[in-house]
Amino acid sequence: MPINLLKLPRSVGVLVVAELEYREVFLLSLCSRRTTSLVKKAEIKVPKLAVHFKDSCGYKEFNILAVTDKGRLLVTSVLHVSRLESKKIFTVKLGNDQEAETNFEMFRLKRGQFIHRMKCAIEPMAVQKAVQDYINSIFHYSDSYQLILITEREGKLPNITNVNDIIIGLEILLELVISEESWIKVTKKKAFLGYVTVHPQFLTNVMMTYPDTQSVSVYSDIVGDIPNESPFFQIPHFFVAYGKKFSCGPDYIHNFYGKNLRLERASLTEQDLIQFLQKWISHEAYYNLETLSINTENALDQDLIRQAIEYEEFDPNEPEKRPYFLYFKIPYFIRPLTKYRLRDPKVVEIKRITDGRRGFLYINGKNINFVVQQN
Repeated sequence: MPINLLKLPRSVGVLVVAELEYREVFLLSLCSRRTTSLVKKAEIKVPKLAVHFKDSCGYKEFNILAVTDKGRLLVTSVLHVSRLESKKIFTVKLGNDQEAETNFEMFRLKRGQFIHRMKCAIEPMAVQKAVQDYINSIFHYSDSYQLILITEREGKLPNITNVNDIIIGLEILLELVISEESWIKVTKKKAFLGYVTVHPQFLTNVMMTYPDTQSVSVYSDIVGDIPNESPFFQIPHFFVAYGKKFSCGPDYIHNFYGKNLRLERASLTEQDLIQFLQKWISHEAYYNLETLSINTENALDQDLIRQAIEYEEFDPNEPEKRPYFLYFKIPYFIRPLTKYRLRDPKVVEIKRITDGRRGFLYINGKNINFVVQQN
């Protein structure tokens, strides 16, 4: 038997709202001013919010997701269309006297859950900002956003603010992450067809649009060289993965000024790595570096590299000279902390001349890790 939520004692109504899914909270808030007030009174907090932007059937789709320990959960979805079906128009009030005429669609998942999508025909940039502001309001959210761009885009990028984490690349990867909260069907065949490429100018446009970005992950081929002065090399946390046709050259290392860099497919020589290590040792560059992780196309000769630098091998008779592990919080990894094992004969210690700071180098065939102890 249905129960009128607004006829319950306010304290009980707040408890009911607190048990709803994020998407259900959003829908409830749209029903009336009283339900909006009830939602805000419940003070539901979301750990992190993300915007997922892609093309869908020739239109632009704008999804807002809650990033939780269960994955990315859909909160709401907006599809920008050329016109609405006149018989199904529903006016959505987004607070601050902002309204949007929409067609509402509901989808039923296999588990019996329902998700929704709003179709809008008004100027996309205005809708995107209004939706973000409204979501911030009902969830009392003031933290930064993650932005997920499936493909390289022509024209304007999403009109959202407070972006500090950007993911660019594979559609199949991101839709698997969204998983059961998405109505999009994912097949094995699509996994091979969904691969995309991006160009350096697009990456520059992204950085100019979202200048406060702290972390970027690129899950695609970057076609062409990124200019040495590109703001991308100034990003504290940079991850390039899944190159199919093109590899990352040594310029990705030589021009990097940030804290954490990971390259999944890099074309490097022993001399490139030696140059990097010598600049770190002399404090000529890489002042803020914490971790460098690289998978190279070809195995490097670690003996040749060791001959060019001063290092100290692991002494099993005095293991206490090193920590067991070093832990780092690296934004482009899902896990809260990434740990690196140091008490290993394959890990050699290197010291920076100016301040004695310790770095630890691991080379095993095509895999390279260099981590810097922070205290």
